[in-house]
Amino acid sequence: MPKIIDHEIRKQEILEQSLLIFAKKGFQNTNLSYIADVCQISRPTLYQYFKDKEQIFQFAIKHVTESLFSEYKSISKDDNLSNQEKLKNICADVINKSYFNKPFIISLVDFLFQMKRRGNDYSDNIKRRTVRLHYMFSALINKGKRVGEFKDIPVTETVAQIFAMIESFAFQMVLLDSFVPENS
Repeated sequence: MPKIIDHEIRKQEILEQSLLIFAKKGFQNTNLSYIADVCQISRPTLYQYFKDKEQIFQFAIKHVTESLFSEYKSISKDDNLSNQEKLKNICADVINKSYFNKPFIISLVDFLFQMKRRGNDYSDNIKRRTVRLHYMFSALINKGKRVGEFKDIPVTETVAQIFAMIESFAFQMVLLDSFVPENS
């Protein structure tokens, strides 16, 4: 009797294993054969789900960002926290998760550099992956202004500064072994 396979579950399993592989080996040093071996499937089977490792990595990034955004959405709706506390908690969580998943962040930077070298600019993809977080930060700041929690601060510029600081921390994390998330 043929084995019945849930393709969505298998795709999810491939993504989860791939995240671990990319974190361990980096984007450039990972190949589809290794991913297939770890997932205990053949390369042709892997091609049924993904056309190449770039697509796997893109899906992995999408999976991670969707999961994070869902978590941050619940923080933003927590009535027990002020808007300022919500912003701090979300930013601290981004930094901590990045720090404790440093190998994946390094793989992400590696991926972006490799794609840039090939002439593929992922700036728009990054903006699409973070636009909801930008919107969430803007909404929290606007709510904070309405209730008097924040005074006269420019929302767009403040959100841009928050993202610039988070990106700076991520860059420091990748390059400096002395980075400590608590100090950020």
